[in-house]
Amino acid sequence: MARPKDIHGGDIWQASRLRGASPEELLDFSASINPLGFPASSRKALLSAVKSIPPYPDPSSSVLKEAIAGFHAIGTDEVVPANGSNEIINIIPRLLKRGPALIVEPAFSEYRKALELSGIRVRSHLLREQDGFRLDAARLRKAIEGCSAVYIANPSNPAGVLTLREELLDIISFAKNKGALAVVDEAFADFTGVSVIPEAVRAGNVIVLKSMTKFYAMAGLRLGYAVGARRLMARLSAFIPAWSVNTLASSAGVAALKDRAFRKKTLEWFETEKEFLFSGLASLGLTPFESSANYIMVKLNGGVDARELRSSLLEKNGILIRELSAFPGLGPEFFRVAVLGREANKKLVAALRGFLKSGPPLF
Repeated sequence: MARPKDIHGGDIWQASRLRGASPEELLDFSASINPLGFPASSRKALLSAVKSIPPYPDPSSSVLKEAIAGFHAIGTDEVVPANGSNEIINIIPRLLKRGPALIVEPAFSEYRKALELSGIRVRSHLLREQDGFRLDAARLRKAIEGCSAVYIANPSNPAGVLTLREELLDIISFAKNKGALAVVDEAFADFTGVSVIPEAVRAGNVIVLKSMTKFYAMAGLRLGYAVGARRLMARLSAFIPAWSVNTLASSAGVAALKDRAFRKKTLEWFETEKEFLFSGLASLGLTPFESSANYIMVKLNGGVDARELRSSLLEKNGILIRELSAFPGLGPEFFRVAVLGREANKKLVAALRGFLKSGPPLF
C-alpha cells in the first residue's frame, strides 16, 4: 500500500481510498476531535436552522458574537467569528509589518504557509526535546527581537505542552514593548481551562485564536473566532469575507457555547482517558510526552520509523495516526495520537504492541 501524504490529520478520505475501505471503517487517531461527538444541543439547533437556509446568513453573525462574548465575559466588538480559525490565520499576515514573523515550533503548519504566501519572512524558534518541548521564556524573548509577530500555541501542537498563564502574559508584554503582535492559538485550550483572553482584550497587541472544531467536534461545519482589543478586531474584521459563517454553523456554535453539561461531561471523560492511554503507550516501551491537550505525542525508540508504523497500522488494523516528520524540530521517530474512547484506545495499544512485538498483555 502506498504511503499516505500527511500534511494534516483527519484525512480519512485519502486513507480510506488507500486501504480500500469506507471512512466509517477507520479508527481515526490522527485528528484530535472530541470522541463524545457533536453536542446533542448543537444537533438540535442545527436541524432547527435548516429552515433558514434559503436566506443569506446574518453578515455580522450578531447572535453568535453575543454568545461568544457572553461565554468569555467580553464585548461583542472584541470578537471576530470566522469560517474556522484557519480563515483568521490566513488574514493575520495582512495586518503585519514587513519584518519577519517568529513561530514557536513544532507548530501547526498553516501559520508558516499563510505568512510565506503573503511574502513575510519566517523565523523559527524550536522547542527542544531536552526541555520536554517546554517553552523557555528567556530564549524566546531573545528571539522576538526584531520580529513583527510571534505565534504561540497554548497548549502547543503537536506536543500538547501548556505554558503557564503568567509566563505567557510576560511574553506578550515583552512582545508589546518590542512592537510585535502576539498570536496565541488556543485551539485546544478548552481542555485546560487556561486562557489569556481577559488580558488580550486590554493588551492591544494580542490576537487569540479559538476553534469550535476540537472540543465541540464540529470540524465539518468550520467555525472559529478571534478575540482581542476592539481596534485590532476592527482591523481584522475588515478582511473577513461577507457571509463567512454559515447559518448552520452559527446556530450550532451558539448552542454549544451554552451547553454546560456537555463541557462538564467532556472534561470528566478527558482526564480519565488521557491517563489510561498515556499509561498504555508507556507500557510498550514508547516515550509519550506529558500533554495538557486531547492528544499525546509519542517517540519511537530503537530506530523505528513512524512513517512505517503509520502505513502498517492503516493497512493491518484500519487505524490512522499522525506521523510528525514534516514538523520542524521533529524526526521520523515521532507520532501523535488523539485521546479517544476506552475501546478505541485499547485497540490502538493492542495494534501498537503487535507492530512492536513487545510488552506483556495489558488487557
